[in-house]
Amino acid sequence: MLYSKDKFKAEWPTIELMGRNSLVAVHGKAHTQVHNFVTNAINRPDALNRIVALVQPRMVAALQSWAQMDKIKARFETQKMTFENIGKLFFSKEPGPFLHSLDKLYQDLLLGVRAYPINIPGFAYHHALQCRRKLDDFFWIEIDNRKNKDKVETIDLMDGLMQIEDDDGDKLSDKEVVDNIVSLVAAGYLSTSLASTWAIYLLAKYPIEENMAFRKGSPEDFITPKDVLNLKYTNKVVEEVIRMANLIQPFQE
Repeated sequence: MLYSKDKFKAEWPTIELMGRNSLVAVHGKAHTQVHNFVTNAINRPDALNRIVALVQPRMVAALQSWAQMDKIKARFETQKMTFENIGKLFFSKEPGPFLHSLDKLYQDLLLGVRAYPINIPGFAYHHALQCRRKLDDFFWIEIDNRKNKDKVETIDLMDGLMQIEDDDGDKLSDKEVVDNIVSLVAAGYLSTSLASTWAIYLLAKYPIEENMAFRKGSPEDFITPKDVLNLKYTNKVVEEVIRMANLIQPFQE
């Protein structure tokens, strides 16, 4: 009884910002349907291999560019890199001014998530609602563009959401797709970037032999899944960061 999802619902404080059709708001069969898709799209071994192959060159390039700077704001740079990776994986957008503008909309949207829901100009929640409407406009246009293309291959998370079917063969409505892509980006953005910032900081401050071993190879060589399995201490550091990092803090600034 205490485990009942109907009696003890996990909801975000401001559902209007995430969308009433999103994974964080719906329950029961609708929740299970989208949750299973997202899990398969992100957490399965074949999906992880695909994500690593796409993300790792970008991360290496970012780290190399940081090495050329006298000083960096690690949190800012990691946050930027995280959103660029999300943009590519979730809706196939490359780094540039447009993606930067979406980044800013999401930052302001997330500032309203923990704010008191006062919908009056000058309050964070009011501004967050305005950002949400602008994000809606972008994703509605993106859906229309994709529908007008002769393409059946799933190349990103948004494509996958548009192609989900239930047992009766019914697909998600356009509104459900928009609510879910907006909320999935929001849920994975600042939390991922903050945890990554702490992991990078701790591993750089306390270098260990298993990390240094990778420097013996060619700079063009990327880490493989087999290599990751051998990083026993590094994995423990990352797990501890995820456990200890305060993921609530960014919403309160």
